[in-house]
Amino acid sequence: MKSGLERSFLSLTARRKAQTEPSPLLIELLGKADEGGGWTRGYPFRYRVTSVNSAPFYEVGLGLPLDSCMLLRKAVKEISVALDPREVEPLTFRRLIEVLTQHAAERLASYGARLRIRELAELAAYEAIGLSRILAIAKDERVTEFFVDSDASPVYLDHAVAGRCESGIVLTARERDALATHVDTFSGYTLDFKTPSLKNDLAIGGAILRISLDLEPVSVNRFALDVRRLNISTLSLAELVRLEVISGEAAAVLVGWLETGGNVTVVGETGTGKTTLLNALDEQVERRLRRLYIEDAVETRDLLERGYHQMKVKVDPFERGEESGRTKESEIVKALHRSPDIVILSEIQSEEHSRAFFQALASGARGIQTFHASGIEQAIRRWTGMHHIAAENILDLGLMVQMSRPDRLKQSRYVQRICEVVPEGGSPKLKELFLRDRGGRLRNVAGSGWPLPPEGVDPARFHERVARATERLGGRSDG
Repeated sequence: MKSGLERSFLSLTARRKAQTEPSPLLIELLGKADEGGGWTRGYPFRYRVTSVNSAPFYEVGLGLPLDSCMLLRKAVKEISVALDPREVEPLTFRRLIEVLTQHAAERLASYGARLRIRELAELAAYEAIGLSRILAIAKDERVTEFFVDSDASPVYLDHAVAGRCESGIVLTARERDALATHVDTFSGYTLDFKTPSLKNDLAIGGAILRISLDLEPVSVNRFALDVRRLNISTLSLAELVRLEVISGEAAAVLVGWLETGGNVTVVGETGTGKTTLLNALDEQVERRLRRLYIEDAVETRDLLERGYHQMKVKVDPFERGEESGRTKESEIVKALHRSPDIVILSEIQSEEHSRAFFQALASGARGIQTFHASGIEQAIRRWTGMHHIAAENILDLGLMVQMSRPDRLKQSRYVQRICEVVPEGGSPKLKELFLRDRGGRLRNVAGSGWPLPPEGVDPARFHERVARATERLGGRSDG
């Protein structure tokens, strides 16, 4: 008898009943790219953004000739029925795609195909498991995140150039079932009536996608999807300075602060660039420092091959609640036992996370973390009022960075302000250090005598680190 795991992915690749006219491949539902202009190539796909009703409209077209589609259909049919579950060991999503792609390449070569076999074989593999149109979107690096609101709603997305775009892509029942099956099967958890929400990251077409899925009864409209590209945050700190996301002076101060044992918290609403800044700072900080990452979805860069010291711990998603066996709060508490120089948290989400985080700060842990809040003051109010963190513990935060995205339909994001948490009469007070003026420039507003180093750090050592960071950033220290 086949295991549940075997049945779950074999059901997606089962042979369809013979038909007089073969049903279209999922990928063919994208339609053929017309002869008009504006298309960018990404074989076997083409992409463009046009305007419909004065709003950006995203299109994906198929750039394959008819004979290639016929070969593709034949390969998909054969690999769907020939797959032996024993070949997929260990059973991972990546291994499943590798096996199907290899079989498809062999079939295509036997049919006489000669050109672009690797790309066609990959497409056949994703078609066999019902995710070929997800692959098409994942292949476009300009798509940073895409969404579906119901089982009948079209995909809409955030585009790195055009901002928020509509589309005419409506996921089929097979695609929705395939997403649910693979997120379920390869997360180690189970989607059911009791747990209708799940989050997992999958590597699709060279992109690392964090897939958040909600089904009934939590989703009133039966199906909701949020897919975020995790490896989009590839901008360096120098590039963020060039793009005026942050000033050169502010960037150098943050790096110097982290390298001398200070703590930095990045706050902002969803999609404001918190993770982008975190990754850029992480990459710029001295590579010999030992980093400990605690994440539920891995959004930090892999820097091991570049000589950085990284230990990454993956915990269960926050949504798992009491069923979770590997919680973020338990790993935060254990952080000091791993002797890190810097602790990097993907996001502080709950009261339990907050209490563990501040306990770690009180024990001497320092690093970079993100927190969802509209502003610095709101973040502190949530910690003290809702998460019951004592006011004196707020003093351990160090520097706080507020990210902003003024127009949610566009892609512009930047550092709005940077503050230091300082004591005043035993209570925490915010000291403004950098503030974006009306002209859009991030200015040093702290006055003379600043920047000061983290508590207990020799000022000369701190300023030496800031100077070194300024040099690495290309000498851009005037903002």
